[in-house]
Amino acid sequence: MRLQKSSMDFLKNKSFMNYQLLIESYSCGTSLSKQEIELLSLELETQIMNINISTDFGCFKSAPPHICKGLNLKKDTYWIMCLAEILDLHNPPQFGKTKSVEVFDLLLEKGLVIG
Repeated sequence: MRLQKSSMDFLKNKSFMNYQLLIESYSCGTSLSKQEIELLSLELETQIMNINISTDFGCFKSAPPHICKGLNLKKDTYWIMCLAEILDLHNPPQFGKTKSVEVFDLLLEKGLVIG
């Protein structure tokens, strides 16, 4: 049982690292493939669903300053907001709210940001 839990932790951390590495690469000027955008989109959906479970996940922590700067976002922007911003840049909505606005509204509702 212990090995299985350890394997699950590894997979969770691997997935966690992958989206952060993609965000960092993009913030440094590397373009993203369609598959990578889809991966980021799935990651954002998962993070949004998990906000009701816990706000202790890494996506609710501040991204490093060089990533925020590379995305033209304020210093200490949460990882989840960086993720939403990239998705908005690649798939802007035809109508309605952007992913960034949806995520900000959710963070505001949960008391994680001040409006």
